[in-house]
Amino acid sequence: MLEALAIVTLLCLGAVVVGLLVLLAGVLKLVFKLALLPIVLGLKALFFIIAVVVALAVLGPVVLVVGGLLLIPLLILGGLVWAGVAVLT
Repeated sequence: MLEALAIVTLLCLGAVVVGLLVLLAGVLKLVFKLALLPIVLGLKALFFIIAVVVALAVLGPVVLVVGGLLLIPLLILGGLVWAGVAVLT
């Protein structure tokens, strides 16, 4: 009978030790996550700024070319409107 009680006691004690280790691991995980949060946010902000600069560097010339191509028909249309107003007045 005492052997069974000893085994149950050891199992309960082992469960308590394992539970404490799991709890300690969870607390350490939370502490490290909170401690590294500013670094992670800073890196995300840095990558976002780099992505915006790269996007502007790529899209800038494309917008310039498209604007240049659209400028010619707009100038022709503006000239036609001006000529029409000049004829009517």
